[in-house]
Amino acid sequence: MNNATLFLSKTIKSTDMRNLISLIAILCLSLSLAGQSLTDALRYSNLIQGGTSRVIGTGSSFGSMGGDFGVLGINPAGISEFKTSELMFSFSFNGGETRSSLENNTFVSTGHANEPRIENLGIVFSARPRGAGLVTNNLAIGFTHYNNYNQDFNYEGYSKGSITERFAERANGRDPDFFDPFESQLAWETGALFDFDGDLVYETDFDTIQDVYKSQSVSRSGRINELSIAWAGKFDKDLSLGVAIGIPFISFEEDKIYREEDLDDRTPFFNELEYGERLATSGTGFNFKIGLGYVLEKTLRFGLAYQSPTYYSLDDNYFTILNYSFTDSEGRQEFESGSPDGRFNYKLTTPSRLTMSVGTLFKSDAVKGFVNFDANYLNYTANQFDFTVDNNDPSEAEFEREVNTEIDQQLQSVFNFNIGGEIAFERIRLRAGVGLLGSPYAVDNAFDFSNVYSLGFGYRANRIYFDVAYQYRTLTEGYIPYQVLDQKRLQNIDNETTFTKLSFTVGFKI
Repeated sequence: MNNATLFLSKTIKSTDMRNLISLIAILCLSLSLAGQSLTDALRYSNLIQGGTSRVIGTGSSFGSMGGDFGVLGINPAGISEFKTSELMFSFSFNGGETRSSLENNTFVSTGHANEPRIENLGIVFSARPRGAGLVTNNLAIGFTHYNNYNQDFNYEGYSKGSITERFAERANGRDPDFFDPFESQLAWETGALFDFDGDLVYETDFDTIQDVYKSQSVSRSGRINELSIAWAGKFDKDLSLGVAIGIPFISFEEDKIYREEDLDDRTPFFNELEYGERLATSGTGFNFKIGLGYVLEKTLRFGLAYQSPTYYSLDDNYFTILNYSFTDSEGRQEFESGSPDGRFNYKLTTPSRLTMSVGTLFKSDAVKGFVNFDANYLNYTANQFDFTVDNNDPSEAEFEREVNTEIDQQLQSVFNFNIGGEIAFERIRLRAGVGLLGSPYAVDNAFDFSNVYSLGFGYRANRIYFDVAYQYRTLTEGYIPYQVLDQKRLQNIDNETTFTKLSFTVGFKI
C-alpha cells in the first residue's frame, strides 16, 4: 500500500462525512511523494534515442537507412543491410547545466554530474540466406541506452508560503494517531504543526501573507537500458522486414533537500526547517517492434516501423526526514523525525510508437552520402498506471483512477521529427542532424518543441571503424517543490536545462 492509500484508509476510519468531502482534493496532494504520478509516466515514456555514435551524430534520423546497430531502436528492418557480421561497443560522457529561478528571484546555475557510461553494446550475425528470394538473413543481439536522468539543480529566494501549509492541509480534521507517516506525522513530532484549540485544525509558525526564504537542492540520476533481440532480412533487394523483442531496464534515483530559514527575524519563534525526500525506482518491461523498408530506384528509401506499448513492472522505495528548529521560552529547540521505509509495487504501460521515414542516397565522383527524415507519432494519454498489482483494495483502485484521469486530461499526442545525414569522403564520414521533440502537455501548442542538435565524425578502415558524436539538447520546464490546495500559492520554479553527450563507438567486422 502506498502512502496516499495508507493515509486514505486510516482517514476514512477516523473522520465523519464533513471531512470526507475533501479527500479527493487531498489525494491529488499525495501524488508527489511516492513517485506514481503524471510526471513519472512522462519520465519513462519520453525516450531520448541513444545507441551508436553514427546514429546519434545524424540526429537519431536513421529510419530508412541501415547497416548500423543503432537503427534497431528506430526500425529493426535496417539490420537487414548488414552484409557481414559485426561487433560494436559505445561509451559516452553525459553532462549539462540547469538554470533555476523561484518566481522573480535570480537564476541559480547548477552543473550536472558528468560521468562515463556504456551507451551501446551489440553484435550482428550475418548468415547466408537459404530461403528463396532472401538476400540477407541477420540476427542482432545487444543493448541500447536511452534516457539519461542525471540532473542537479538548486534554487533559492523569497516567496510567499511555507511547506508547513501542506503539512497542515494533510493533517486537518485528523487525530495525530492517523497522520500519514511521511509528512504530517513528521511535522507533528518536530513541532512544525500544533493544535492550540484541540479542534483538529492545525496551526504553524507562519501566516499566509509573509515572504519566506526558501531553497532546495535536487539531485537525479538513472537511465533506461534496453536489451534487444532482432531478426531482419531483405527480400529481392527492394523490400526488407525486421522484428525485435525489447526488454528495458529502468533505474532512477532522486534526492531532494528542501529548506526554509528565517534569515532576518521576520517570523516569530521559527528558526529553520529542512525536509529531505529520497526516491529510488527500479523495474523491467517488455515490448516488441516490427519494421519494413523499401528501396525505390536504388536511391529513394522508405521505412515504416511500429513499437508496441511497453509494459513495465516497477518498484518504488522512498523515505522522508524532517528537521525543525524554533525558539520558545525555554530557548532554541531542534527536533528531527524520519519516516519508515516505504515500498510500493505497481505497473505502468507506456504508449506505442509509429515511425515513418524517407531518405535518399547520393553519390558523385568524390562524395557519397545520405539524407534521412523521420516522423514519430505517440499519444502520451495512453500512459496507464495499475496500482492493484498486489491487492484489490478499493482505495488503491480509486487512487489509480485519479492519476490516470489526470494523465488523460493534461497530456496530448505529439509528433517528433528528426532530420539528418552523412557525407563520406573516401574513409572519412561527417554527420549532422536535428531532432524536434513535441511537448506532451495539453496546455502547450502542438508546435512547441524542445530541440536536439547533433554532430558526428567517423573513420572507416578495412575491418574496423571508429565514430564520435556530440549531442546538445535544450529543455524548458516548470517544477513545483510541494503541492497545496490553493493553486495560487504553488511555488513555481522555472528550469532552463541543457544536456550534453559525447559518444564514442568502435566496431569490428568479424
